[in-house]
Amino acid sequence: MSQTRPQNTALSAISTPLTSTTLIEASAGTGKTFTMASLYLRLLLKVGENNFSRPLMVDEILVVTFTEASTQELKARIRQRIQKAKAQFIAYRNHPDLNIFLDTENEFLVKSENGVTDRYLRNLDLDESIQRLQFAEQNMDLAAIYTIHGFCRRMLMQYAVNSGIHFNLELIKDESALLIKLTNALWREYFYSQSLLVTQFIAKHLQSPANLLARVQSYLTGKNLKVDQNQPHLFDISLTEFLETNIASNQEKLASFLQALKEQWQVNFPEFSPLFLNEFEKGKTMGLSGNKFKQEFYESRVAQIENWVNDLQLNMPPDALWFFTQSYLNGSFKKGNEPFQHSFFHWLDEQKALVSEVSEQDLLYQNVLLYHCVRELNQRLIEYKQNHPEKGFNDLLRLLNSALHTEQGSKLADFIRQQYPFAMIDEFQDTDEEQYQIFSCIYVSQADCGFMMIGDPKQAIYQFRGADIFTYLKAADDAKEQRFTLTKNYRSTPSLINAVNQLLDFDSAFLYEKIQFESVESGKNQPHFELNGQRQPPLQFYVSDKDKINADDMAECCAESILTWLQSAAENNAVFTDGNHKRTVQSDDIAVLVRSGTQAEKVQKALRKRGIASVYLSDRSNVFDSIEAKELALVLTACLYPNNERHILNAISTGLFALTATEIQQVKRSEELLERWGNRFEKYRQVWQYQGVLPMIYQLLLEQDNITGEKTIPEKILALPKGERRLTDLLHLAELLQQAAPLQESEATLLRWFERQVQGTEIDRVDGVQVRLESEQKLVKIVTIHKSKGLEYSLVWLPFLGYNGKDFARDVTTYHSSNGEKYWDIYTRHQSEADEEEFAESMRVLYVALTRAKHQLSIIVPTEFEDKWNALLYVLTQGEIGKNKKLGGKQRGHFLVTALAACLGNEYCQILPIKQAENTAVLEQTEKQTLLNAAEFVGNIEQNWEISSFTSLNRMHERQLYRLREQENLKTTVLIDEARDYDLSEQTEFMPSSTSSSSVIWPNFSMERTPFDFPTGTQFGLVIHHFFEKHDFTQRVSQESAVEICHNLQLDESWQQPMKQWLQNVLDAPLGMGLALSDLRPENCLKELQFYLKFNRTFDVKRFNQLLRDYHPLFVQPYLFDEIQGMLRGFIDLVFRHNGQYYLLDYKTNMLGTQMENYQNDTLNVTMQKHHYDLQYLIYTVALHRYLKIRDPNYTYGSHFSGVIYTFLRGMNGEERNGVYFECPDERLIQALETLFYA
Repeated sequence: MSQTRPQNTALSAISTPLTSTTLIEASAGTGKTFTMASLYLRLLLKVGENNFSRPLMVDEILVVTFTEASTQELKARIRQRIQKAKAQFIAYRNHPDLNIFLDTENEFLVKSENGVTDRYLRNLDLDESIQRLQFAEQNMDLAAIYTIHGFCRRMLMQYAVNSGIHFNLELIKDESALLIKLTNALWREYFYSQSLLVTQFIAKHLQSPANLLARVQSYLTGKNLKVDQNQPHLFDISLTEFLETNIASNQEKLASFLQALKEQWQVNFPEFSPLFLNEFEKGKTMGLSGNKFKQEFYESRVAQIENWVNDLQLNMPPDALWFFTQSYLNGSFKKGNEPFQHSFFHWLDEQKALVSEVSEQDLLYQNVLLYHCVRELNQRLIEYKQNHPEKGFNDLLRLLNSALHTEQGSKLADFIRQQYPFAMIDEFQDTDEEQYQIFSCIYVSQADCGFMMIGDPKQAIYQFRGADIFTYLKAADDAKEQRFTLTKNYRSTPSLINAVNQLLDFDSAFLYEKIQFESVESGKNQPHFELNGQRQPPLQFYVSDKDKINADDMAECCAESILTWLQSAAENNAVFTDGNHKRTVQSDDIAVLVRSGTQAEKVQKALRKRGIASVYLSDRSNVFDSIEAKELALVLTACLYPNNERHILNAISTGLFALTATEIQQVKRSEELLERWGNRFEKYRQVWQYQGVLPMIYQLLLEQDNITGEKTIPEKILALPKGERRLTDLLHLAELLQQAAPLQESEATLLRWFERQVQGTEIDRVDGVQVRLESEQKLVKIVTIHKSKGLEYSLVWLPFLGYNGKDFARDVTTYHSSNGEKYWDIYTRHQSEADEEEFAESMRVLYVALTRAKHQLSIIVPTEFEDKWNALLYVLTQGEIGKNKKLGGKQRGHFLVTALAACLGNEYCQILPIKQAENTAVLEQTEKQTLLNAAEFVGNIEQNWEISSFTSLNRMHERQLYRLREQENLKTTVLIDEARDYDLSEQTEFMPSSTSSSSVIWPNFSMERTPFDFPTGTQFGLVIHHFFEKHDFTQRVSQESAVEICHNLQLDESWQQPMKQWLQNVLDAPLGMGLALSDLRPENCLKELQFYLKFNRTFDVKRFNQLLRDYHPLFVQPYLFDEIQGMLRGFIDLVFRHNGQYYLLDYKTNMLGTQMENYQNDTLNVTMQKHHYDLQYLIYTVALHRYLKIRDPNYTYGSHFSGVIYTFLRGMNGEERNGVYFECPDERLIQALETLFYA
């Protein structure tokens, strides 16, 4: 890849070309979002120079970014600019004065290189422009501002025919459950049957399915990484062949080699061990050097070797073995003493080199095994998704990119380009190869369109998420000479801007020549930071006089500095001022930027010691991993089983009740106390069962302890360290339990679900489990550098920049070739390239950290940098340390900072010592805490008012029956179905019926497949219902309809003809009265009639059951409902009129069996009762009766309503009454039910 690049041109918002491929590089703080909004206005109005060919509408301007939050921010900012511009244009039309625009966001409309001008406005029709802005403002909800994944999904759905994608694409946010399933299947199929030697290799390197998935998950994208291979025989074979041939053979050789080593040790050790023992007896006069071969060293080494010799695993020898090589022993004797000589020592020298070769081979085979696992898992992932509607976020990109590169791809690109003739891609430095291929295919080198990439390569810090800086650099090349840059920083003070400019303005600051640092100017004057009357420099470096400081020391220094600021602020001596106005520093002006949660915890701990409250804004922990989750599980168990002593003691031992060990022991010994605790948990159990889990937890939290007489649980928790965090987690868990409760059958199953979440064994993940922000008060912010990108803070602390931390081995090392393609470095021959990419990203992370502050940066520099590459060290040496991971010597931090300060000057830089405080001071809280009293609500809220449905009534009945059974220990079981129109089970395999002959059951059905062979499940029911809702019954079923239905059900072509014939059979099947669906004209049909039945008072369940007992032929047992008020809602599939009579019809796709008798009268009566469909049709009939009374003045039930028809579609084979249930409810019952509902 070429390392030179064209120069960027300073961007002018009014004249930047809008009809080509353009790149805008926006350094930190230079107003990227502001510029995008300005360009958006130009596109709406066709104003300025180098314009688009015509004004565009908001739904024609595609704006793509990478997060939902960014899309909302962009939309809000653009809407605001449109509103402002509209108001200014109206004012200018009334009073043509250019000052209306000056010093506002839209002054670019009246400015050129030569100053203020009206020439751009002169070319506009003001009335038309105002209308355009008005229309744009009104239609901002239609604005095409999407995330990259949102855009791809929209295009795949909108152009499904061209993209070849399934219409019912189902997006899954978390693919973990699927990947676990696939990995477990791979592990079983490939590894279980292997030999002992091979399984030892697998166990050593992969350990478990979970460990394998953790190592390769980020590469399971459906695409395999390229490998620069020189041994194709290792890669061009299957995983099974590799295991059974290569690994098996290698393991056999390794076993023989290690066995020989062990045997030689066992044979020779008794011979040479006396040499050492005799030497040790000489004491101080021994010839061995004490620094290399003390007796305790010798004994420890021999013990390690003996453990290895006796180990049955094929592990490499410990390093202790090589202390017995002749070469090592030769250097282990004092001068004038003859080293020990033994043939084993010489032999071991030769074996050491062989062990190195064997280790390299072992590492290579480990990498190749990972490669085969990734390839196999990717293949399985693709195959699964080809046959299922579920798609992940990466699939949206892959599918759209693939569609654009098919035969239909150019047509698809034309459609998208016509829909969005102009596209702006925000944060383009975070793109990857697939994303760029999509937009390149649509826009680059195309006429009559515009494509703008906006980003900053210096802020490309998301490589771990798949972002690829090399793709950005290729895209920048495609922009050719159309490259622009924003030159003014509007975030920071001029002095801080200059300081950062000087820090980074050196050759190869970002390691790659194509990423150059370009100095920026100040865009506006900012107030400066003043402390105790002294103007503070923009850079502060803290250096310790200790030989070495650790991360804890750095956190303490940071906290002490913040304490000094806040103490001064309490006396109004820490302020931001421009000379005329002052603002006192607040806690939330301060941000501490860290790299990890561990560093954040150290800073929070140091701040807590000083009484300073803080909040960690980047905490992505799972709330189920918290201590509160484990403790709440114990409390819930005690609530569910209040008579179990062990469960009660476990619960009260948690931190929620905060009992001492003595108090717990007293409860254990006292039957009275134990009974009181049991009664308390029994009360909670009753609340749980009758009101729900959330009310129960709230009562538990807010109830004062009537046993110990102490505070409520929240009061106890808030008195603890991190109390606010713990209480937030507890309330969060209560919400998650409440959300999960309706999906669980009982309180016991809810508890089991919660325990699985806490244990991490639940495969189905829950949304919203990331811990929440514990406080929205004005606190010191702690945030990771990655999360801080795009944000700004007044005062920024960077305590850990000089701290390297631990090196973590990468499971998959990647690098980019000279042409920018990404490769897997399986042979570990490209470590230098991989290191360079890692260093370059570290520099970009450093740049982000250095550009967050508005007023001041505080940085700790270690006394002595470690002997390895560090981004801060690279800057302090102005790049002199080069690109080597090991530096070959340590660098003194104080010396480097002093030299830098001399260059920058005292105006820009200050060096302070890290002081070790003997007594930690605590910040005094000067703000008085205002005691708040909750306002008492004196109104009346109707607790039972709700919008119900037939399904919710069914559930209510089931719940009441369950409670009744539990209380009365009933032995009978009542099975209640939710009375759906389709089966609730998952979609079944498509298996032909073997219980009866198709020719007998379906005399008019010529296909081998019958309706009994069609799939079951929710999706099938929904698709068939949709067909009947949209179809004109008088028209024959078309081939196109059958194709679409089979496509939506993922059925292949062989199902299309049976589907078409079945649906036509249903339309032609007799319903009774000499009538079929195919006889119904559209004007006589009302489909999907929605209704609301209003209860004018509390529903009288007793009266309802009495009416059913008196007038309803299917009445079996009374319904059990809670007290309900409000409304009852539903949808009637079909209401039709025939010969002046009204009928109500409902479709059912349930699989009642594979015999036709399952769909005849006697069986259908049982089905209607079992699933409570009779309750459904009574509700529907009352609703229709009420509707017809309002709409038809001549309507009466007895004269005009003729009945209810329930069609069980699978049984409608053309024979009279097969699959058809008919009933006409008693007029007295319907009239009485209407009175009951509306009384």
